[in-house]
Amino acid sequence: MVRLVGAVFVLQLFSNAAAIFFLRTQLVEVIQADRVRQVVDVRDDLLAAYYDGGRGELADFILARRGSAADPTVFVALTGGQGAPVLSNLGALPKVPVGPRPVRVKVIHGVGLPPTDGVALAGKLPDGETLIVGVGSNSDRRFDLAFATAIGVTTAVAIALATLSAALLGLVISHRTHEIAETAAELASGNFGARLPSGEAGDGFDHLRGQINLMAERIDQLVSQLAAVSGALAHDLRSPVTRLTAAIERAGTLVDEPQAIEALEAARADADGLRTMLETALELSRLEGGAVTDRRVPLDLAQVAEDLVELYEPLAEQEGVTLVAQLQPASVVADREMVSRALSNLIDNAMKYGGRHIVVRTRRDGARGEIAVIDDGPGIATEDRARVVERFVRLDNARTRPGGGLGLAMVAAVARLHGGELLLGEGDVAGEDGAHGLSATLSLPR
Repeated sequence: MVRLVGAVFVLQLFSNAAAIFFLRTQLVEVIQADRVRQVVDVRDDLLAAYYDGGRGELADFILARRGSAADPTVFVALTGGQGAPVLSNLGALPKVPVGPRPVRVKVIHGVGLPPTDGVALAGKLPDGETLIVGVGSNSDRRFDLAFATAIGVTTAVAIALATLSAALLGLVISHRTHEIAETAAELASGNFGARLPSGEAGDGFDHLRGQINLMAERIDQLVSQLAAVSGALAHDLRSPVTRLTAAIERAGTLVDEPQAIEALEAARADADGLRTMLETALELSRLEGGAVTDRRVPLDLAQVAEDLVELYEPLAEQEGVTLVAQLQPASVVADREMVSRALSNLIDNAMKYGGRHIVVRTRRDGARGEIAVIDDGPGIATEDRARVVERFVRLDNARTRPGGGLGLAMVAAVARLHGGELLLGEGDVAGEDGAHGLSATLSLPR
């Protein structure tokens, strides 16, 4: 927009300047034509006096400045005869070549006065003398000053108009783009019923409105289909997994051999892991597809963290892990169940892959609230942090542990659904081997 306004301003400035210079040229030509006509008229009057009364009558006409020669801008010289030249309104005799057309000359009207511009015409009289007739004027300088003033005023007006145009154009574009951005934000948050009102201007913005509405319709259809497929998939897969778990439990009651019982327990653990992975994948699909109810309410992250830490303390103690809470009030607008699920995943990951010391921390950071889980384990390499939040991505050191690579993906999906982000970095809890572990921070808007 700035470039467009600048281009309009420059174009307007140059067009106005061109118009002013064209006008100046036309006026100068008109003035020059008037000067030439005035010189010719004065010369004709002088020649009439000469032919009526001879040189004496002509000299009296010049010295008395009669008729058209009385104009203060007119100067006349009669030279070439015996005696001193006859001068009228001149301090020095200008050099004017004899010819049929007036020429530009510098005129000195008096001793000590600066020369001025003028035009003069010189002709030979029958007695051999030379008659010089001219008109001097300072109008060129006045015209230059006037046109310089006009250019200055034009520039000021152009700047004012460009500023006003930029303000009006900015308001119009800002209003339209904000309206489109707000609708896009609604779509991004999962409200696929959001639509832009149709416009009647027929410009590019109306075309963009129509395309966004078509896109929203298509997304709504795809999300509805995804929800239907997800529901059917959940129903079709949960039942076989449940039957498998029941069959394993029943088989465990029918055998007495320790090895068989151990194998059945391992099979049941795998079935439970499969069911958990399935539920997590389906929940993640619903989160990423926006097929969830908006249950965001004012929420204190410190209260959520306190409840989860209290819930995980017995398990942490059993695992030999120290779980510490460092809580500051941090109010956000969020879905408590989703935030609790995300925090549970972070604590689970820290207990599986972290060290022996875990800190759950909440705090306010400007317009955001943060809840972080920090451990003293080996951490995640910088080059792996971008892809570890993707679905089913498991690093090499995690492949020997149970899990499906969906924990951090779930947390990232919860963050995106709330307009926040998941930040991974080094922790500030030093482990026994000097490693700083991992800091996983869920940052949500307040």
